[in-house]
Parts: sequence; C-alpha cells; structure tokens
Amino acid sequence: MYINKEKVYSLSVTVISVLLTVQAFRYPAESSHFPRFLCILMVLFSLISLSKALKDKEQKREEITFASTVKLPLIVFLTAIAYIFGIAYVGYFVSTTVYMLVMMFLFGERRIIPMGAAVAVFLIVIYALFVHFLGLRLPEGILF
Repeated sequence: MYINKEKVYSLSVTVISVLLTVQAFRYPAESSHFPRFLCILMVLFSLISLSKALKDKEQKREEITFASTVKLPLIVFLTAIAYIFGIAYVGYFVSTTVYMLVMMFLFGERRIIPMGAAVAVFLIVIYALFVHFLGLRLPEGILF
C-alpha cells in the first residue's frame, strides 16, 4: 500500500491535539491555564503542519510494509524502557546522556560536537531548574 506519511502524521497529530485540548478544558479553571495554553499551541502548530502537507505538490508517496512501519517505533520503545530502568541503576544524568546520544544517533545525527552540546545544554538546564531552582533531587544510581 502506498501512502503519504507526512499527511497521515500531520492529520494524526492534529486529531490528538484537538482531543487533548478538549480534555484540558475539562480541568478546573484555576489549574488548567498551562495545559490549555500548551494544547492550543499544539493544535496551532499541528494545523500549520497539516496545511503544509496538504499544499505539498510533490506528493511523495512511499510503500508501507509491516517491517518498515514497526521497526523504528519498536526500537524507540525498547530504548525508552531501557532508559527508564537505567535511571534506577546508574542515575538520571548517566542514563539521560546515553539515551539522548543513542536517540540522536538513531535518528541520523552523526556529528559528535552538536550531539554532545545538545546533551550538555539539556542536562545543565534540567539541573539548574530542578535541583537549584525547585530544590528537588534527581534520581541517583550507582554512578551519580
């Protein structure tokens, strides 16, 4: 079967965004400002993505097989499970570093410096936000 992946993805994200927005408006008013804001942004950006996909004249279609459809999501799912278990054993910082590097490599990034910079900036922001600003402790394991 041939299908345009971009259109299917954009339509799926739009539907999910709308459903999440409807759900966010069911929350009590005093605690729903941030979820409503995020959901509305998600709807806006998904509609932009959908409109770009629909305007695309090239109509890039690819053959969809079971193996090509399931392979990448399965790898991502298994890697996420390993990441979750890894947090308990080796700690948040080590697990997150390995997970982010593996995911970037899996999705095509091969340059070491941008990968390392992205991981470093992310971990610095998380550390500053959660440890210093909020005073929370991140999960620690054998290493950190």
